[in-house]
Amino acid sequence: MAEGERDILTMQEEAKRRVMEMRSRSRFAAEQMNRSLGAPPPEKPAVPEPPPAPREDPAEELERLFILSLCLLLAHEEADRSVLLGLMYLLT
Repeated sequence: MAEGERDILTMQEEAKRRVMEMRSRSRFAAEQMNRSLGAPPPEKPAVPEPPPAPREDPAEELERLFILSLCLLLAHEEADRSVLLGLMYLLT
């Protein structure tokens, strides 16, 4: 790993550590303020369960997989980009 990459990784880790420290400090300050005001400690909000993803028709799923594999094959063969973009548009 190059020295520049190591420096970037070190800076990212330091930034993560500082973010976690700032979050901890802000939570502590909020709890102290709530206690001084006599407010009860906040309950952790319930995380809503995401709705189930709609099931696709198996035929549609196969068509999408076919178009994706065709895109990969054509990209490997360095086909015209407009053809690839047209196929990717069909996926949306």
